[in-house]
Amino acid sequence: MTPPAHRPANAPAPRSEARRAFVRKPGAQPPELDHRVANSLQLAVDFLLFQQVGLRDPNARKALIDAAERLVAVGHLHRFLCAHDGDGQVDLKAFVEDLGALVSQSTGLSVSTDIDPIAISGEMAQQLGLAINELAINAAKHAYHPGEAGPLYIEGHRTGGSLRLSVGDRGPGVGPGFDLAGRGGLGLNILRAIARQLDARFEVENDHGARFSLTLPLPAAKRGDRSFAPR
Repeated sequence: MTPPAHRPANAPAPRSEARRAFVRKPGAQPPELDHRVANSLQLAVDFLLFQQVGLRDPNARKALIDAAERLVAVGHLHRFLCAHDGDGQVDLKAFVEDLGALVSQSTGLSVSTDIDPIAISGEMAQQLGLAINELAINAAKHAYHPGEAGPLYIEGHRTGGSLRLSVGDRGPGVGPGFDLAGRGGLGLNILRAIARQLDARFEVENDHGARFSLTLPLPAAKRGDRSFAPR
C-alpha cells in the first residue's frame, strides 16, 4: 500500500459556512509563525524533489518522492489546523467536509462525506486527516485507473464512547492474502502508526470495494466543552 504521487491542490478548497469551525483561539500561534512553518515545509518538499532528480536508483527516487508527498499532506493539514493550539476543539463534520474537497482536488476522486458533528481535539483531527489522505491516495492508485474520478466515501459516526471513521471505494477490493499487520509500504506504516497513537482498531473489509476503518475511543466530554461549528 504505497501511495502514488498525487497532484497538490493548486487552489484552496471552496469556502463555506463550515470554515467557521476553524477559528483562532487566544494564545494560538500567530499568523507570521504559521507562514514560517508553511514556508519551511515547502522548502523541505522542494529539497527532496530536487535531490531525487540526481538519483539513478529508482527505489531511492521513489522513497524521496513519497516523503515529499507526506510533507505536502502535512502542509495541507497545517493550513486547516493552524487556527488551533493543541487543546483546541475542532468540529469533525466541518473539518472532514473541507478536507474532502481538498482530497478531491488533489486526487481527482469524487468524494462524499457522512460525518456526525463531534467535537474532537486539534491533535486528533490532524491524525485523522493524515489517515484520510493516505487512504484516498491508496484508493486513487489501487481502486481506479489513472485519472478515473471514482467515488470515495468518508464516514464518521459515534457509537457509544467511540468514533468509527471509515474510507471506502468502489474498486476491486483487497485480495485474499492482504494483511494489515504484514509488511507494507510507507502508507500502510503511517496508518498503523496513527492507529497506535489514537489507540484505535485498524480494520479492512470488502464492501462493494475496499473499506478501511479506524475505531477509536472518544475522550469523555467535560463540562463547558463545545465545538466551534456554526449554529
